[in-house]
Amino acid sequence: MRDVVGNAQAQATLERALASARLSHAYLLHGPAGVGKFTLAMALAQAALCQRRQPGESEACGECAACRKLAHGNHPDLTLIEPAEGKRWIRIDDVREALHLANLAPTESAYRIVIIPDAERLQESGANTLLKMLEEPPEGVIFLLLAADADTVLPTILSRCQLVALRPLSFEQVSQALQERWGVAPEAAARLAGLANGRLGWAVRALERPEEQAERERLLERIVALVSAPADERLRSVAAIGSDNASARAALDVWIGWWRDVTLAANGAHALTSVGAARAEAARVGAAIGPEPARVYLTQLLAALASMDVNANPRLTLENLALALPHLRAIGARH
Repeated sequence: MRDVVGNAQAQATLERALASARLSHAYLLHGPAGVGKFTLAMALAQAALCQRRQPGESEACGECAACRKLAHGNHPDLTLIEPAEGKRWIRIDDVREALHLANLAPTESAYRIVIIPDAERLQESGANTLLKMLEEPPEGVIFLLLAADADTVLPTILSRCQLVALRPLSFEQVSQALQERWGVAPEAAARLAGLANGRLGWAVRALERPEEQAERERLLERIVALVSAPADERLRSVAAIGSDNASARAALDVWIGWWRDVTLAANGAHALTSVGAARAEAARVGAAIGPEPARVYLTQLLAALASMDVNANPRLTLENLALALPHLRAIGARH
């Protein structure tokens, strides 16, 4: 699993299972979007399907026919269950078709691997169909379910999976990986790492799509500006940045990352992940409001992000957060 950055504990769990030939029939890899769940799932699939991997080993060779097929997305023993193009939910017909293939014997390896990149997008009918197979899994089939939050997956499915948690990477891990693997200059890597909020996947996409980085920088500027804006301006601003669930999630992700810096600064820390003006403002706000108000508000932001998984109204959620910002009149007087 040489291509996976960070989350050493999650990697070690899967590597031990591979090396000892004791892979579970189902895993749920859970953690924030862009943290590396799919990369880890594909690394596990490649190692399991590799034709040259020896007993006691956990690393794919990367060169055999199976590894090459997997890299090109055409290995017959690997199946992905995803929503149809343009659709939010996974159709039950897609689940049934994939499970039909899972019932067949592997064609080129000892395993059949089924990956569900967005398990939270399974509708109840599809989830119940999957559950039946998880209760009596065919020999040699491994299910890899991926979800941002384990709580969004049916409890009955959770009970039949081994849970593997992935956490956001540190600022240093993201910055170092960008420099060493993608050849990004140190200053640019630091800026991307500061925006990534621990998600290397986002940082790599932003390299390929500079407009994503620019959009996230604009979003950060608007969020930083909220702390000194009057109530009516705060409401107008969040209405523009959180009109739907996806945009509200993006805003909350940036908001949480920056407010974590505010909280660290409020407690006297200097190793902040923000850069430039955002970093200076985080230090200023943290010093002005103090540790407890900063901690309480960060908790509110995290709770708001979790509420997005249970269909909270995105605009109302952001409006409440904007109005609940700690009282900051003292900032100007202190600085």
